Amino acid sequence: MERFKRKKAMTITVATVVLLAIAGGAFAYFTSTGSGAGSAKTATASNVTISQIGAGYDSLISTNSYSQDQCFACDGPNELGNNITLSTPDAAQLVNVVVAIDNWGAAETDVPMTLTIDNTVGGGPVSDTQDFSFPAAINPNTDPSETNVTFDFSAQDAFVDQSFVYGITFNTTPGAAPVTAADSLNVALSSSATDISVGTDTTPGSVWLDDTFGNNNDFPTCTTGLSDAVFEQVVTNCGPYNADNPGAYGNEAVTDDIPAVEVNVVGGTVTGLYPGAPAQPLEYAITNPGTGPVQVHTVSSSVDNNGTDVETPGLTAVTGCHSAWYQINGSAQTLDQSVPPGTTLFTTNSATATVLSIQMLNVNTSQDSCEGADIGLSFSSN
Repeated sequence: MERFKRKKAMTITVATVVLLAIAGGAFAYFTSTGSGAGSAKTATASNVTISQIGAGYDSLISTNSYSQDQCFACDGPNELGNNITLSTPDAAQLVNVVVAIDNWGAAETDVPMTLTIDNTVGGGPVSDTQDFSFPAAINPNTDPSETNVTFDFSAQDAFVDQSFVYGITFNTTPGAAPVTAADSLNVALSSSATDISVGTDTTPGSVWLDDTFGNNNDFPTCTTGLSDAVFEQVVTNCGPYNADNPGAYGNEAVTDDIPAVEVNVVGGTVTGLYPGAPAQPLEYAITNPGTGPVQVHTVSSSVDNNGTDVETPGLTAVTGCHSAWYQINGSAQTLDQSVPPGTTLFTTNSATATVLSIQMLNVNTSQDSCEGADIGLSFSSN
């Protein structure tokens, strides 16, 4: 009898051990050997596409010397813009927009400005808001300081139609009243007849306004299309300018009738090449169309030529315009960047800012054969 009880006690103990083993995840197993086969395929890298970034439209004056500008806070428009047409034949990827601003007063810091673009491809308007600072006027009320501000659209992956409308506002909301800090700030004006170096003015003789005050004495009394708080096209070349307001739109220079703006896109043009002029940056975009990342070590650029003369983007020689008169600086640029699949790397950003530039050398001979020439550039990477 005693032996039975002890045997029963041992059974309970064994059961307890089994439960603890299960809780701990331990199992008994047999060992064996086996074999099998599989395969893995190494992907092939896609070639990246390197495209120049440049102006698709440019009405800036290279000297930054503007004789006319348009005020906002002085009972002027809440939003000012224009309808423009890019030089690129198709829809283009938008990179940035540069606007020339005059400051007639004290220095201003952190002034919010918004630039909005309609007519984007496959979507609605796009806008960028940034805070900008402006130095004081050189001589208040007589000689303003002039600053180019840049709105950055590169992260938005926005494509714009060849023709579109843009609007500039001194606020965070398109068409909102100018902030107090903008009281002395004006948008510089250029001439639609002589100052557009790239692209065209789609509708000459008109601009786009959101004019809260209607006809506010800044524009010709015959101006048509003005409505309160509506951003719309208005005709400005309909008659004499307002002689009673000497500083008003178009009075000091009747052809200074459009905002001074540069729109930079992928596939645009480098402007401002003159003999002996400062070098112009060569900014570019690297697109990876493949399904895997691609490492880009260096990027080089060269002027297209036939051994003597430069060639156009279509590889037609510009007779008498020697390739030796053009110099590429900073080539090759070391990037050492991995470009993820389906993305574009822009050298307009500080982390990958371009060091490439192009300049036209000043030689002791006539260079008239190069005047107005469209010069082809080539890019390569490894």
